[in-house]
Amino acid sequence: MTELLHLHAERQSVRPPLRGSREIQGNVLAAFNKDHQQFRFVRFTDVRLGRTWLAAMLGHIGVTADVEDFNEAFSLGRAMFGNDPTSLKATWTNVSLTPEGIVALSVNPDATRQDLEDHFPHTAEQAARANGDTGDSAPHHWLFGREDQHIHAVVTVASDSTARLASTGQTLDLLDTLLGVTVVHEQQADTLPGGQRGHEHFGYKDGISQPGVRYFHREDRDKPGHRLGHAGALLVNPGEFVFGYPTESDRPKTAAWLTDGSIQVIRRLTQDVEGWNRAVEEHAKHADTTPVEMGAKLIGRHKDGRPLANARNLGPDRNDFDYSDDPAGVTTPCPAHIRKTNPRSFAHRTPRQHRLLRRGIPFGPTHDGERGLVFVAHCTSLAEQFEFVQQAWAGNPDFAAGERGAPTGTDPVIGGHGRATVDGVRLTFARFTKTTGALYALVPSVSTLRLLAAGRELPR
Repeated sequence: MTELLHLHAERQSVRPPLRGSREIQGNVLAAFNKDHQQFRFVRFTDVRLGRTWLAAMLGHIGVTADVEDFNEAFSLGRAMFGNDPTSLKATWTNVSLTPEGIVALSVNPDATRQDLEDHFPHTAEQAARANGDTGDSAPHHWLFGREDQHIHAVVTVASDSTARLASTGQTLDLLDTLLGVTVVHEQQADTLPGGQRGHEHFGYKDGISQPGVRYFHREDRDKPGHRLGHAGALLVNPGEFVFGYPTESDRPKTAAWLTDGSIQVIRRLTQDVEGWNRAVEEHAKHADTTPVEMGAKLIGRHKDGRPLANARNLGPDRNDFDYSDDPAGVTTPCPAHIRKTNPRSFAHRTPRQHRLLRRGIPFGPTHDGERGLVFVAHCTSLAEQFEFVQQAWAGNPDFAAGERGAPTGTDPVIGGHGRATVDGVRLTFARFTKTTGALYALVPSVSTLRLLAAGRELPR
């Protein structure tokens, strides 16, 4: 325990500058990490009342410094006592605004619309076909994100307790009613119970490979450019996730009011678990292997999170690896989900580009009924990050994530209908993940929210 306390003290002595931000909202850099979450998609019916609503919401918002203080205390307690400290509980909230919502609240809508054009050139509905959201994933099937719904804001509430989550929800219901705010859609989401905690509904451990963020996460002194205590996590410039900071590539100039804000991508992905399991069993027969091995080859990891690739670190996650020793996809097939969405050494650009901070959480029951994942990601360029991964990598049957000519195909998880070559066998996939909602929004800084709430002009 003494050693743990010394390590904690050492980490506190060198605090990265963004670690203490009270401008960046929680769940962008500092993840909420809560078992129970609620997503409220709302529409303003009156601009003046919308500003009053936003002013009231400012009292609920959790900021980076507070969220990460809690996370570090929770991690220390877990390390000291061997399990989650039950006495540490919190409920966090953040607010994102759609471009339509920001323009509606702005006192200078034309200038604000112009400031947003480079970063939000289209809505999620307009990008649906390019993102593979066609057929039963087309926008007319969506529960949220259609332009005719005129969603102005998204409120994310996250808690350790279902009772506390419900209590906060009741408070927000009252606020919405008093100020004429309409709830277009409300989505409940929860981590899976028991031994499936941390896994998604197909059964695989999720959220393992997250980028480190320079000036927010601590750097490993023995391995410069890497996050301390997280083998395989490269430190990425913060401007890839939060406006106003250095990026990994050239980006359009941003207005001053966007500083400390982040683009939020929300997608409701319904998973066909039974269809996936049947396909895995059938493909295993064709490839003369077991369903367990076939599933691992399609994902790139075993269900407990162990990668097929040869990791350079030990431990349960084993995330310190690339594919430089497997250019043809012999060990980790080139169309495997984790390879298509993060090619690592075969990105053809720096592996610090095209990264996303993911904050997803499952929804629905573990067995009967609709179930899936609320995919949430943060970035500062739709074109170079989320849409690049979705269109140029995952949904592109010709992107090999390996050497030129390596056997490849579409991502079997999020690539939609398609084919992929695994162990020399050409497999055909149905759509196992259906999009039932999608939205692009901005998580503004606290100062920008205050200006919008007060009806003051946004600085450019």
